[in-house]
Amino acid sequence: MLNWRKFIVTGALTTTLAFSSISAMAVSFDDVSGSAGETSISKLVSLGIIVDKDTYFNPEDGLTRLEFAEIANRIVTLSPSKALKVKDVSTANGRNGAVVKAVGNGLLSLNKKGEFKPRAGVTYGDFARTLAYGLGFKKHWSNRPIDYLYYLDRKGVLDIDTDLDAVVTREEAAIAIDNYMKVKDAYKTVTGVVAGLTKTGFYVKNDTGVTNYKLAANASIFLDGQAGGKENLANGTVVELTFNNKYEVAFVTGSGLEVFDGKLSYSAGNLKFNDTVKNFNLNAVVAPLPNYSNKAFTFTEFTNYSSKAGVSFEGTLYSNTANDEITMIEAYISKITEAPMKIAGNKVTFDFSNYALKNQPFVFSEEAKFAVVEGETKKDVTLADVVALQAAGKAPNATITAGADGKVLTLTVTLKAEEKK
Repeated sequence: MLNWRKFIVTGALTTTLAFSSISAMAVSFDDVSGSAGETSISKLVSLGIIVDKDTYFNPEDGLTRLEFAEIANRIVTLSPSKALKVKDVSTANGRNGAVVKAVGNGLLSLNKKGEFKPRAGVTYGDFARTLAYGLGFKKHWSNRPIDYLYYLDRKGVLDIDTDLDAVVTREEAAIAIDNYMKVKDAYKTVTGVVAGLTKTGFYVKNDTGVTNYKLAANASIFLDGQAGGKENLANGTVVELTFNNKYEVAFVTGSGLEVFDGKLSYSAGNLKFNDTVKNFNLNAVVAPLPNYSNKAFTFTEFTNYSSKAGVSFEGTLYSNTANDEITMIEAYISKITEAPMKIAGNKVTFDFSNYALKNQPFVFSEEAKFAVVEGETKKDVTLADVVALQAAGKAPNATITAGADGKVLTLTVTLKAEEKK
């Protein structure tokens, strides 16, 4: 019976997989872990939409009018504004330009005394107006705050039951702004499968090829909804990358992996694990064979060796926990049956040119065993004996078994009746 294993890889679990050894530099706040807004907060801070370099985010505090003016300038296209005199905010020499633009574009207003009140909390009425304008609400349609709210409710940004006079908390603001950015399709994103790790980021494979992406210094990473770090990104992880303005990866979301060891095969158009059909991600990563590690190995080659050349494989499948779809294969050739071969020194190379496939070289394990089958008799021999038979033209083909390290464990030559003597 085949040995097999199954375990889960998530953002919170370290396993025997080869993870990146780089320490995480992700955005992290001590007071948002596990909260409803954790993902949105981390994303917006990593993208620089919300600026906060403290270890505490203070999610229950009110978002100030000054903070919101600065955010509005990052998420809404605003027209240049004329110089503006504000009693409680310095606007000389271009200072507090975000306040000037927010007021000049009608997002926020001054009170009767000409004060902006930068430290006061922004209300949902002002917050809703800004987000509605950003999503296309026209000023001439209405100036009623409730209409802004109706508009945003239909977009899935804010709930219609929101109290327009209430102050927006920092956490609530982050959730709503994240929703707004999604509706606006403002995030620059790429999806794919992690194909390799680097010192500064990772390779991702998708339908455009394999691309090397750099992680931003303050990137945030979430796997299965759990905050993690670079060290938790395993090859085979399906990820969605969100980029900052420098086209660095600022935010990563992904799903954990289930890992299976066993017999791998391909037949009748299906990838199988221990004879059970598995769904296959079109962007799945196929690792090089251990016996030929300096050459790429593709899913097409795997299917052709399996279905056409009769080569047997074992190895590891990595499956996305979100949809049970195979995202990475680490296969090794476990058996080749009666195939043309040539021995040179401690290496044997099998010829698959008849199938228009690459030849496969192997080295012999130190414990490798050799045998010759003559009729009903099988006897153990040495490598030198097999080499002598080959030199005499009596051993053109062989059957081998190999281990996960890609080294030959056994080699057997079957002689035809006329070749016995």
